[in-house]
Amino acid sequence: MSFSSWVRGTRLYFHMVAASIRAQMQYRYGFFMNILGWAMSYAGTAVTMWVMLYSFQSLEGWSFWQLIFLFALAVLSWGVCVIFFFHFRSLDQYILNGTFDRFLVRPIHPFFHFMAMKFDVGAFGQLLFSIAAVTLAYIQLGLDWPFWKWGVFTSAVIGGTLIQGGILVLISAIAFWTTRSERFYWVVMFPAKSMMNYPLSLYPRAIQWVVTFILPFAFVNYLPALLLLDKPHPSFSSYWGAFSFAVGLVFFSICYQIWMMGLNRYKSAGS
Repeated sequence: MSFSSWVRGTRLYFHMVAASIRAQMQYRYGFFMNILGWAMSYAGTAVTMWVMLYSFQSLEGWSFWQLIFLFALAVLSWGVCVIFFFHFRSLDQYILNGTFDRFLVRPIHPFFHFMAMKFDVGAFGQLLFSIAAVTLAYIQLGLDWPFWKWGVFTSAVIGGTLIQGGILVLISAIAFWTTRSERFYWVVMFPAKSMMNYPLSLYPRAIQWVVTFILPFAFVNYLPALLLLDKPHPSFSSYWGAFSFAVGLVFFSICYQIWMMGLNRYKSAGS
């Protein structure tokens, strides 16, 4: 792709993002209720944690506010991920209906065209909750991070977005071979997201290794939280949390290449 084509494609991408936002803003009541609903849903999970720890005081050595930080860090990167990648889980519907073909005939890369199709601003509710929760946890825990820890935090947010986005891209790629993919979201992504709400040390050793070395969910929030909160783990070094961005970049690149392999074998299902 030439530089001029890349510039033109980038302009088209942001033009479609702006059109998506304007379309969602047409129904402002539903738009703001969607944001509020997301925020209240995650606030409910935080209340559940408080109720659980009211009697037990800690969970695997994690206090309430440490758990809130762990949870909010995952939600923060997931909120960014939802804005860009959440609709990838429904790619199979476009393939089945034959409407995916339109992404192949326009002057923008099909991947970025599909990504720009829906800019889910409703996820701002998740960002609202997670930013507030991280801020409160930071204050309640009396944290005073040096500059490098803020770098680790930023790296965790970006890396977590790439890891979770990569999973959604990988799930969507299955549709190129099977024409069905959304069910894998409920089998893989949904349970993994629920698992990330709590310390990884709660789970069997085999699961810990899978979500660290195969599907690297541990780099989304758990390993960075160990480093940021100065907490130990019996098997993993907390300094692994500093590599969230690198792991996310490599993992997303692999998922993207698999998606492109699927795209290259795509055959229209008709309309």
